[in-house]
Amino acid sequence: MNIMQLKINWLGLAGGVITLVVVAVSLFYPWWRLEVGEGLVTANVSPLNTNFNLLGTGFSMPLLWAVNLVSVLSLLLSGIIMVIYSLFPLKSYSKTLLCFAYKKPLYTVVFFVVFLFVSAFIVQVFLHFDVPLSGSTKSVFPIPFFQGTNVSVLISAGFQWAFWLATVAAGLCIAARIYHKRVVSVQKQDATVVAAVPTEPSETAEPAA
Repeated sequence: MNIMQLKINWLGLAGGVITLVVVAVSLFYPWWRLEVGEGLVTANVSPLNTNFNLLGTGFSMPLLWAVNLVSVLSLLLSGIIMVIYSLFPLKSYSKTLLCFAYKKPLYTVVFFVVFLFVSAFIVQVFLHFDVPLSGSTKSVFPIPFFQGTNVSVLISAGFQWAFWLATVAAGLCIAARIYHKRVVSVQKQDATVVAAVPTEPSETAEPAA
């Protein structure tokens, strides 16, 4: 049997499959959730699906919707390519597929966390109240048209299980890139061993009497 058919990058296969699962679940479950007051404002945020709810009325932003769509397509393509690469990691085009796909889950997770930090900083600077990335805090809001009157509101936020699943997918894809060197190295060693095995001389027919 061809030795190239025996090698599978299992880390990459797991990373690709979990990336596809992340795409599916993120359409219904957020990576990060923010709640202001008792149902006053709710934000369900992820790179793949972001929506807001104000006093029971849901709405979204066209720009964020476009960003979410790009992220869905990017991660979907990354997961599919990781699965294809992992099943055939020794083909001539395999490393190109791997290099294209393995970074995207990591970039998505990192950019998402950076986006949250930057957004929280902007809100703190311009609106003068704190937004926790995880946990709860009380912030004071001034009431319009009532000078000197403020109201204290509880703000709760936290990363959801879909975010941690995406983190696992990103870690597996990075591990697959590292493990790829071992897969190639083992293939080269097997090829060397096969080439070094001497072939038995073919039997020659005895001359007729």
